[in-house]
Amino acid sequence: MISGWSRRRLTSAARSWLSLFIMAALLVIATNLIKNKSLTLVVTNFLIYTSLVIAYQIFMGNSGIVSFGQVAFFGIGAYSASILNIPPAVKEIALPTIPPFLQQMQTGAILAIILASILSGLVALLIGIVISRMQENAMGIATFALLVIVYTVIHNWKAVTRGGLGIYGIPNVMTPNFALVGLMIIVGVALLYKASPLGLFVQGAREDPLAAKSLGNHLVPVRLVCFVIGAMVMAAGGGMWAHNVRAFGPSSFFFHDTFTMIAMMVIGGQASVSGAIFGSGVVTIVSEAIRPLETGLEIGKMQIPEFYGAVQLSLAVLILVTLILRPEGIMGVKEFNIPFSQWKKKLTSWKRK
Repeated sequence: MISGWSRRRLTSAARSWLSLFIMAALLVIATNLIKNKSLTLVVTNFLIYTSLVIAYQIFMGNSGIVSFGQVAFFGIGAYSASILNIPPAVKEIALPTIPPFLQQMQTGAILAIILASILSGLVALLIGIVISRMQENAMGIATFALLVIVYTVIHNWKAVTRGGLGIYGIPNVMTPNFALVGLMIIVGVALLYKASPLGLFVQGAREDPLAAKSLGNHLVPVRLVCFVIGAMVMAAGGGMWAHNVRAFGPSSFFFHDTFTMIAMMVIGGQASVSGAIFGSGVVTIVSEAIRPLETGLEIGKMQIPEFYGAVQLSLAVLILVTLILRPEGIMGVKEFNIPFSQWKKKLTSWKRK
């Protein structure tokens, strides 16, 4: 143990991070070599959306509490980072009523994302002080109310968000390389938190709240910390997303995204950071394969009519199949690890021969 930290858990987390980094880096290297615009867009979107799902997993996966409100921090992060980094010339036209100091400010993407994350953390702290005192089921309903409140504020605060018109002019700085760096920082935070004493406390409360209380585990502070960290990471992912899409409105942060992220976690395994990544991969592949059905297909002489909602229907079926065949998801509670030690032994024995 290292001051309450488990050396074994930290080593396992480091191995998982390295394994996931190698897997993601190979994907990005292949994308850079192929140089296909459509593939580059899909891979960049996948890396950013995976970051958001991992942020969701930090709270929901560790606490076991179903949250419908994490997407609210996605919206706060996206709008905050965008407003901080939209060029002043664009703000004069699109956002003429925002405070003068914001109108003349352009921080750059990285600083904008960091500041948006801090802002979301403060908002989550204020809200979490109340929410974390509730029972598990009540917390889930409260987060749903949070999502509706934030959506309504964004939609009606026209002086800052332009309401339903949405905002535009965000610099497009996102590349697969940038998205990879952001993803791996978020993966590192998620794995480190999961391996930390605070992570263990909230996981213990997830398994048996009464037993955790009897052992002196104070549920309110550990859930509050989990909620704030998840919100900050979600906002960072939202800032990355905003700098990739460049224009968006409040409808981007409502039920559709909540459903998609929960689907990714359920399929991959909500108790596992690696599961969030694999679930994102499965959902992305299925969505891209099914998406042409929504606009109609022509296969030879056969014409398949438009099937609006085919992607959502396929995700719903995937969730049902997963819950029936493997309720704990693809990864369960395990993390992805490349067997480095076995490879080392095989390499050593090969050299001896």
